[in-house]
Parts: sequence; structure tokens; C-alpha cells
Amino acid sequence: MDAISYITGDEQITDFPECSARPLAAFVQWCNDLLAGPDGYLSPEDSILALDLGWQTVGTANAFDTVIHAWLAELLTSPCWGIVWYAKDAAAKAISDIAELHRMAASGDMPPAPIWYAAHCAGHTAARVISQTSDRSGLYAVRAAYESTAIVDTEDWAKVDAVTGNALHSHALAPGAIPAGRAVGLTRHAVDSWRYLAGLDIGDSRADISPDRVHARPLSIAAVEIQHELVP
Repeated sequence: MDAISYITGDEQITDFPECSARPLAAFVQWCNDLLAGPDGYLSPEDSILALDLGWQTVGTANAFDTVIHAWLAELLTSPCWGIVWYAKDAAAKAISDIAELHRMAASGDMPPAPIWYAAHCAGHTAARVISQTSDRSGLYAVRAAYESTAIVDTEDWAKVDAVTGNALHSHALAPGAIPAGRAVGLTRHAVDSWRYLAGLDIGDSRADISPDRVHARPLSIAAVEIQHELVP
């Protein structure tokens, strides 16, 4: 995402470019880290893939509240990339119930505060039960859900960041190591879902990011990292 920040002209190079929705930038960073080899560097092919994913986040920063609520519902319960699948019993129900509240908010029918609070309490109770077990993925899943009940004001990006972080922990701690290929798929679903909900085009930008074009850029990813360190 540093490279996207540089390319799109941010005054300060950052992992969270001004042009990109913060939750999507977090997904791409997570995927980038999983794609990196033992030495911390990406192969040329994976560099293209990471840039492709990052480039798809461009233009997603300014989304309506309804888009954010609808995306949070997908983050929780999407059949393809939702974290509810890592939870069981009361935790799964709490996650599904909270996702439904976000869907209501996305449709313009904002649930009243007591309803959000009750859902938060149900999720928190389920989390306390799970914390006594070894199910870390389920714990982070329900934690993401109940913390999302605080996002009535979608301008509070610290809360959105916390929810996204818990969701990524849930994916990362799912039984069996998350292979890089699955991380790419999860990230692409997250980005495509946001773009679809926001009414943005969903396309394959690989036609615009080829190895020749990447090698021809005046600043490599490694150089971007150096530039990042030099920014006061």
C-alpha cells in the first residue's frame, strides 16, 4: 500500500493511502505479508498480484454510511468470506444478528440504540464463553461483531480499524494455516464487495499492471520503503 500511496500522490507515504478505504488497505497489507517469502520480500509475480489488489482499492475512500454498514454485514456473514463460519452456537447467532442490524442500517432503517446495545451484550457474553476454550478464531470473529455495534458513526475509523483487525485475526487463526492463495481470495472478495456496494466498477486491473510497466516505474517497492523512512 506504500506503493499505491506514492503513485497516487500522497504528501506522506503511508500504508493507508488517502484514496483507499482503510479496511481494504488493511486487507491488502495482511495479504501482502502472507505472500512475502521468508526474507520478507515478494517474488516478481506476487509483487504484481499485490499491486493489483492495492490498485483495486483506489477510489474507495469516500463511501456513504450505507455502504460501510452493508460491507460490515458482508464481513460478518458473507458465504464466501464472512467470519461467521469460524463461530459456533451462541457466537454464530450473535454474529448473524449483528450483521442483520447492519443490513437494516444500510437500508436506511437504523435500529435504535437499545437494540444495538442488546446485540453488543449478547456478543460480549458469547465471547466470554469462547475465551475459556482454545477457539481463538471464533473468539476474534464474535469480538469483531460486537465491536462493530459501536460503528453507528461510520466516521470513527479507529473503531472500524478495530473491527477489521479482529476479522483478520479470525481468518488468520482459523484451523490450519491460511495459505497465501486463500488470503488473496479473501482480500479480493472484500475489495470487490466494497466496490460493488459503492457502485464502482469491478474489473481486473492486471491489464494495467504488467511486469514491464512495474519494472519501468521510476520507484521500486523497495525504494518506496526507503522514501517512507525519509519522510519527516
